[in-house]
Amino acid sequence: MTVVIAAINGKGGAGKTTALMNIAGEYALRGGHVAMIDMDARNNLMKWWTDCREKDAQPEGIEVFSHKTAKGLERWMEQNAGAFDHVLIDTPGEDTSIVDPVIAAADLVISPIQPSKREVLGAIDSFENVRRVNDMLGRNCRHGVLRTRITVTVRHTELYRKIRPIIEDKVGTYLFRTEVFERNAYKEIHNGIGTLQMQEVTESIAKARRETQTLVEEVDGLLKGDVAAGRAA
Repeated sequence: MTVVIAAINGKGGAGKTTALMNIAGEYALRGGHVAMIDMDARNNLMKWWTDCREKDAQPEGIEVFSHKTAKGLERWMEQNAGAFDHVLIDTPGEDTSIVDPVIAAADLVISPIQPSKREVLGAIDSFENVRRVNDMLGRNCRHGVLRTRITVTVRHTELYRKIRPIIEDKVGTYLFRTEVFERNAYKEIHNGIGTLQMQEVTESIAKARRETQTLVEEVDGLLKGDVAAGRAA
C-alpha cells in the first residue's frame, strides 16, 4: 500500500525540501520505489532533479514530478500513486489552497521548523489544518513537528527549550525526538550530486546518515502508531 508523506509549514525556509530528499534517499536505499512531487513555485526539487540528471547522478528508485495545482495532484495520485511505495509531497512555503487537498491525500504531515516563533506558529497552523481536514473527511492523517538546522548555540536559546512544552503539552501534536542538525552535507546535496545515501562515506556524511536513519525509523513508527505521543491528529 502506498504511503503518502507531505512536508507542510506555511512559513518558507523551514527545511521541507531537504528533509524530504533525505527521507526519499533512505527509502530508495531500502529498495523502495519513491515518487517526489514538487508543488512549490520555487521548484527546488525539480531544480535538484535536473542538476542530478545533468551530472549523471540521479538516484535509483526515485522519480520526481512537478504539479502546482490541487487538480494536477489529484489526477496524478489517481493514475500513478499505486506504482510507488512512498509518495513525498513538497508544498509551498506559504498558505495556499493547495494545503487541504495535500492533507486529504497524506498519511503523515511533517512540519519542519527552525527554532523561531514564526516557524513554530506555522507548524501549529499546519497541525490545526490537519485536524480540521481529518474531522471533515473522517481521516486519520498524522502530524509531527521536526526541528531542523539545529546548532549547539540554538540549543541554548529560550525558544528552543520551549518548543517541546508548546508543541506536545499545549498544542497536542507530536514532536520528533530526532533533530536535523545544520550540516554542510545537507546543503551540498542541493547541488545535484544525488542523495545523501549516494555520497562517499566521510565522518560528516556518516553523521548525517545516522541522523536520517533515525528520523526514518521514527517516521515509520509514527505511521504504524508505535510511537508514543500518538497525539498526532
